Amino acid sequence: MTPVNGDRRETCESPTARLAPTARRLVAAARRLLARGGYESLTVEAVAAEAGVYRDAVRYHFGSKAAFVAAVVDSLSHDQSLNAVAETQAQEPGERVRGLVAADRQLVADRAAFRDFFALLPHVVLDEELRERVAALYEWYRDLYVEGLGDTTTVADEALRGYACLMVAMTDGLAVQKLLDPHGLDLEPLFGLWESMLRAALLSRRA
Repeated sequence: MTPVNGDRRETCESPTARLAPTARRLVAAARRLLARGGYESLTVEAVAAEAGVYRDAVRYHFGSKAAFVAAVVDSLSHDQSLNAVAETQAQEPGERVRGLVAADRQLVADRAAFRDFFALLPHVVLDEELRERVAALYEWYRDLYVEGLGDTTTVADEALRGYACLMVAMTDGLAVQKLLDPHGLDLEPLFGLWESMLRAALLSRRA
C-alpha cells in the first residue's frame, strides 16, 4: 500500500497500481462476492474459488485478510479519484474547484460502489488493523483533494487539508442519503451550493 506520509506526489499514485495480475483477480472476485452476499461472503476460501486460484494466493499477495479487505475498499473508488485529480491538473486554476465537485458528483452517483463500501464499513470500524488501513486510505484521498486544490489559491496547507476533509465527508454523507432516497434526493442543487461555498471560502482565505 502506498504510504500516506512523505512526498505528496508519491501519495497520489494508485495504491493498487502495482498489484500483480493474480492479486487484481482476487480483488475483482471479492467485489463480485461482496455485491452478491455482503461481508460474510468474503472468506479466503470463497474469494480464492471465485478467482480460480489457490487459497494461499490471498496471503501470498496481501499478507493478511485485513490487508486484502483494505485493497478491496480502495478498489471501490480510487480510479475515479485519480482520474478526477488528473483532470483538474489540466484545468485552469479557477476551474479546478468545479472539476473536483463534478468528480464528487460522479462518485456519489456510483451507488453500487458505495453500497458495497458501506457493507464493509461496520466491520472496518470494529477491526483495529482494518481501521488503521482504511484510515490510511482516507488520508490518501484527502491528499488527492489537496493536490487538486493546491494551485487554486495561496491558502496554507492546513486550510486546504480542512477543505479536503470536508469534501470527503460531504461525498460520503451525500452517498448515504442517495442510497436511502435514490429517487427523491436531487443532488444537483446540493453540489452547486457546495461549489459556491467552497469557492467563497477559498477566495476569502486568499484575501
